[in-house]
Amino acid sequence: MFDKSKLFCAVFGFAVATGAASAADTLKIGIIESISGAAAAYGDNHRKGTRLAIEEINNAGGFNGQPIEFHAEDDRSDPAAGINAAKKLIAQQKVDAIVGSSASLVTIAFTKENERYKVPAVNGQAGSPTVTEQGYKYTWRVNMTDGQLDSKAVEYFASQKGAKRFAFLVENSDYGKPPTQAAADRAKKVGATVTAYEQYNRGETDFKAQLSKIKETSPEVIFVHGYYTEGSIIARQIKELGINATLIVNMGQGVPKFVELAGAAANGAVFPTTWLPGLDNEKSKKFEEAFKAKYNHEPGAFEAGTYDSIYTVVEAAKRGGGSDPKQIQAGLAKLEGFEILLGKISFDEKNQNSGEVRLATFSNGKIVSFK
Repeated sequence: MFDKSKLFCAVFGFAVATGAASAADTLKIGIIESISGAAAAYGDNHRKGTRLAIEEINNAGGFNGQPIEFHAEDDRSDPAAGINAAKKLIAQQKVDAIVGSSASLVTIAFTKENERYKVPAVNGQAGSPTVTEQGYKYTWRVNMTDGQLDSKAVEYFASQKGAKRFAFLVENSDYGKPPTQAAADRAKKVGATVTAYEQYNRGETDFKAQLSKIKETSPEVIFVHGYYTEGSIIARQIKELGINATLIVNMGQGVPKFVELAGAAANGAVFPTTWLPGLDNEKSKKFEEAFKAKYNHEPGAFEAGTYDSIYTVVEAAKRGGGSDPKQIQAGLAKLEGFEILLGKISFDEKNQNSGEVRLATFSNGKIVSFK
């Protein structure tokens, strides 16, 4: 006689097992970004890039047939808030990986939690070299460091534009000093002179004392590294003091907000970047088209990098064989040659990606390629 109880147990057991497998295969990504505070404009870039990527991936079937689940936290542009956000995402939300933050100092602070709990952190926006110089195994970055970008910009102006005299005005922090110190060293190595290296604190509004000292050294190029909040004021004060030098700013200031705050003083300022609208490759064209359709404006390098960070986590989960943190960590080490908007991934021994440096400039309120 056919045993109905055995059939019920078999079906019930299969359903439970299938449900458990589906739950385990759900990829949970935590997102930390600066939605409020001094770096809120960067957080908006981060939000738009990551959400577009998640939407695309879920519309295409998600990961292993399950929609990606994400949990986002506002770090308020504050390192302490970033640490709390990471703890919450890891301990309470049980995320498999964290993407972010949009702010370097926040990222430097919270990634110790990823290391402690062995949960990978993938960054596509923060620029400070320190992010991947802390010796952490679970911190990965797909965008280039500001040290790489600043040095390449200086090298280009020295070798291609014949500039011989460089002055620096930088934020007195782990965000401003390491990359510009590397760039100043690079300037000297290619035969240029560093005429001045001045610093300022975040939140200052009067930079005329430092700029007056710089003016006395007759630089051909002034490199300003910091946030757009101070950088835009510096750009205006350079004009007010009649300093005749090319202004280079870091990639973090290469955003529309800089133009909005600096006004006409932004015109002609140059910055290094990892991605630009209008690139002639299919991946970039599709991204640009999708971004414009969703947000009604052009994307920039930060949106591209944060979009890439989500795709990087998903590809790592695929190559690692599953969605848990250990598998994602293993998969991240297998991404050599994986094509993203910023180019083909090639992580070094510090989990820092390389890439191509491009130069852009502000021209009549728009960001265009610098020639």
